[in-house]
Amino acid sequence: MTSPLIVDPVERQRSADAWNSLMHEVERIDLLLQREYHVRMERMWSGDVCLSRQDIEARLDAPRGIPCWMEAEDLASERSSGASVPSEADAPLDQLVARFGLDRFEREIILLGVLPHLDTRYQTMLALLQGKGRHYPTVELALNLFCSSWAERHAAHQSFLPQAPLHEHQLLVPVHPGDAARDGWGRTPLCTSLEVFHFLQGNRLQPTDLQLFCRWEQALSAQAGDARITALIDVLRNAIFDSSSPAVVTLRDAAESEVVSALAAYRCGALIIDVQRLPTEEEPASFRFAQALRNARLHDRAAVICGLEGAAAAVRDTLLAQLAACARGAVVPILCLEDRRASVLRLAGVPHVTFDMPPRTAQERAAAFVVQVGDAAIDALALSRRFAFQPDELAQIGWEASFYRSRRAPDAETSQGDWTEALRHRARQNFGNLATRVEPQRTPADLVVTADMRLQLGQIVAAVRHREALLERGFLEKIHYGTGISALFHGPSGTGKTMAAEILAGQLCTDLIKVDLSSVVNKYIGETEKNLSRIFDMAEADAGVLFFDEADALFGKRSQVKDAHDRHANIEVSYLLQRLEAFPGLVILATNNRGHLDEAFIRRFTFVTRFVYPDPALREVMWRAIWPAQMKVDESIDFADLARRIDVTGASIRNIALLAGWLSMSEDSPVVRKHHIEQASLRELAKSGRLKI
Repeated sequence: MTSPLIVDPVERQRSADAWNSLMHEVERIDLLLQREYHVRMERMWSGDVCLSRQDIEARLDAPRGIPCWMEAEDLASERSSGASVPSEADAPLDQLVARFGLDRFEREIILLGVLPHLDTRYQTMLALLQGKGRHYPTVELALNLFCSSWAERHAAHQSFLPQAPLHEHQLLVPVHPGDAARDGWGRTPLCTSLEVFHFLQGNRLQPTDLQLFCRWEQALSAQAGDARITALIDVLRNAIFDSSSPAVVTLRDAAESEVVSALAAYRCGALIIDVQRLPTEEEPASFRFAQALRNARLHDRAAVICGLEGAAAAVRDTLLAQLAACARGAVVPILCLEDRRASVLRLAGVPHVTFDMPPRTAQERAAAFVVQVGDAAIDALALSRRFAFQPDELAQIGWEASFYRSRRAPDAETSQGDWTEALRHRARQNFGNLATRVEPQRTPADLVVTADMRLQLGQIVAAVRHREALLERGFLEKIHYGTGISALFHGPSGTGKTMAAEILAGQLCTDLIKVDLSSVVNKYIGETEKNLSRIFDMAEADAGVLFFDEADALFGKRSQVKDAHDRHANIEVSYLLQRLEAFPGLVILATNNRGHLDEAFIRRFTFVTRFVYPDPALREVMWRAIWPAQMKVDESIDFADLARRIDVTGASIRNIALLAGWLSMSEDSPVVRKHHIEQASLRELAKSGRLKI
């Protein structure tokens, strides 16, 4: 993105030095243009651009460091005063030459192509030299200016080939692409990229279309004492910065902020490139990706590539070829960030190493919280076990927590609940049409179940809350895998399975993520696994309770393999089981009929909870509990009798109560009476084919 205004004195001086260095070079090109003008013109054009032939030759021998037309302008004099011309090694032009391997002729082309950006005077002069409407220098003009013999001109032609640095790295950009075909190759316009022009002035420009998938990052220093970043610094040293043959490094499960912090140890910034945001068509994607890699090389920043595995299939091979070509140049560090489960995409012809980032433990996150926040009233370890935040995010999260505190009680101290609220909102992911987010509203008091059922639900909450603490006591080393917590809810429709899932999410202070299996299950081979992978990947970052309703669609009894589709259906189930066993939160699957599920799969669940059809005693409790305090009910109604006579589930009792309330209001009755309930009951029973109570 475009850099903010420079306010730091060092940066201001650096920009001034770059400007003076550029003007020093532009003066020479300016004089060569003037000389070419005098060669072609029999009389001098009246204006403020051209000197006499004698003055041109004299200044070519003794440059003054600024074009002649700028000497009379006060602004130019003020900018140039007090700023020395940078040394050869520090000049942006020489950095450009070194980073892209340009020869002397190509260096001159860059400067010539800068002139139309610099001032409209040059567009006027170029039009006079080349013909009306030709405001950019051409190949022919460049050859005339910088080549003194036909042999030199012949050799210089190679600099304009597509594989030469000027075009391969988009240092020159196309202008009027039809000119070459219409007027001949020598008339091809030459225009230096606008990003290169700003770089030569000591500035950084990134066009808007690149900002959609690129951003600059620069950490001031590496985070001291962070074990993950320390390990990453060591990897970068061995693979890139101290290596005679730098490798491309794939980092699995590394956060962008960690990579930026590790690069700071080598005084290297980063250009983060999210290839999943590139266009899905090959040509525009390739063009934009090449621009991004060019900018990383131009500003000597590491190219941090995110999401190669998820790039559109139509463009992935092209992007890999471009990245390999960049890596073979061994000019900038190239780091690829991928998920631990993603396959490593290798680049042809370059060393390529993979490093799995060590998992950040809850204790490490809690320690960082204590150091940075220092609030003894907050249970940092509990927060760290629930949410996988990065230490460098704590300042922002703290501000967000203080906002929720001010909404709750302006004069209160920031509480555990405020931090939980901030972390919960920050973790929320966008599941699109694959799942629906439900913010829990109902509480355990709203769920009418047996005492045994309530005990089982409490055990599920306890398991989730203490999972991390138990694994930290050595269980992880003992069992290695299968540490996820999953629950199967089975029982007749309307017995409270979905409500119980919502209440569990509320007790865990998180959201319920209801998966829409109609969007997940796909008839095309491999697509169901992709959808499941997306759901689990986002849910792990979300920290919500994952809820699959009507799980029969995925967990039906394994079919006898008769064709490829049957075999693939079993693969889908196996993949889901693997993700269930590794999921760090809670996954709940619900079905109306346990008999539809394969018993081998059922044994893999941590909890299997049966939701029973309510008996008359339980139904009586439901009848009494369903009415809100604002709704008056006739005191003469015998709820025990209703429970005996009307054999329905809790969901049906809710529907009956709603309809009875509407019936009473339609009659302007101050209370809900027995006949309202009986009429509503008949309507509800008719749904299942029963015609009387």
